[in-house]
Amino acid sequence: MSANHSSTNTSVSEHMQSGLPTIPDTPVWRNRTLLAISLAVCVTYIGLSMVTPIRVLYAEQQGASLTIISMMANAFLISNFAFQFPAGWLSDKLGHKRLMIIGLILQAILTIIYLVITDPILFIVLRFLEGMVGAAVAPAGRAMVIEAVPEHQRGEAFGIFGAALNVGFLLGPGLGGLLGYTNTFIGSVVTRLIGLVLIITLVKSGISHKITQTKQKTKLPLHMLFPLGLIGAYVIAFGDYLFLGFDQTVMPIWLHNDLGATVTVVGIIYMLWSVPNIILSPLGGRLADRLSRKWIILVGGLLQVPLYMAYGLANSATLVGILFVIHGAVYGLMLPALDAHVATSSTANTRAQIQGLYNMFGFMGAFVGSTLFLPLYHLNFRLPLVVNGIGYGISILIGCLIIFASQRKRA
Repeated sequence: MSANHSSTNTSVSEHMQSGLPTIPDTPVWRNRTLLAISLAVCVTYIGLSMVTPIRVLYAEQQGASLTIISMMANAFLISNFAFQFPAGWLSDKLGHKRLMIIGLILQAILTIIYLVITDPILFIVLRFLEGMVGAAVAPAGRAMVIEAVPEHQRGEAFGIFGAALNVGFLLGPGLGGLLGYTNTFIGSVVTRLIGLVLIITLVKSGISHKITQTKQKTKLPLHMLFPLGLIGAYVIAFGDYLFLGFDQTVMPIWLHNDLGATVTVVGIIYMLWSVPNIILSPLGGRLADRLSRKWIILVGGLLQVPLYMAYGLANSATLVGILFVIHGAVYGLMLPALDAHVATSSTANTRAQIQGLYNMFGFMGAFVGSTLFLPLYHLNFRLPLVVNGIGYGISILIGCLIIFASQRKRA
């Protein structure tokens, strides 16, 4: 009880000293701003995930070779990586809500363009633009969550935020698999527009606007972006996103061509990850606010390594689906602790920029994964996932050693 009161007093004191508005210390599940952001993100990610299992197969149907598909993924990952930090800086300057609105409008426009493209080469250009726009949305959304709750509630807040995001990932792939190619892209545009309306009407910009005004008066030292604890998180993000590189290039083809999954089954497998994640993310958030976050990150990360190895050994889509359920549960319990660690390591002046840097290092890992895994897939379809497991395990060990060292240094 005393730890919670101490954390609350520290959070309020920091805001008063910096001239920022005080965040009300209400139960996190009653925080209207957090719930509004989570609802908007949920709807937006329905649209995003509708296209995820379809895009590669759609491009393949339009005549795109595996080389072009790999270049599509790399174009997205490179642009997302390159624009994460600039977008975070812009979000801190313009206001998180404003940048998120602009990003959602551009996402809707880019999604509908897929239906008028006939030259597979243009898919590469389109994915580059999507990566650029996507970089504007994620840091802004996470920065708004950080501003909506006090420090001692951020684990639980990110648990709720993560659950909402995974509801989107649960519903989207299934809808995409059922709707087919053309209707999926149209549906994705509609959901982005609904998310846009929710952001405009339900999310207040008062706190973000006042914080932005305060931040513009101070000059940001570069070392604030790279404290030891955050460097550890950046290393973990790099390893975590290796699988995104596999997902963006090979995964739908691996499931469809090597394991015999239909387009509908591919969508269902994506959904199976989200179900336990939705259920357990709020619990993971509560644990992150009550237990040692560094140990949750370490144990949760190491438990994922054998799951990646098991994917590589799988001979059926059914087994992959079962493993996805287990993996989603472990990830849902671990991720809020990592998110809360990153949030707590940032200040009011650096929130979106640090979120951008965190995602930037992640997308660097995704780019390495997409570049490495396609040639490995050509050698043997099992190799990418085995290498993914090894790489992720190394990043967890190194990242957690750095986080542990930073906390010993502080103590």
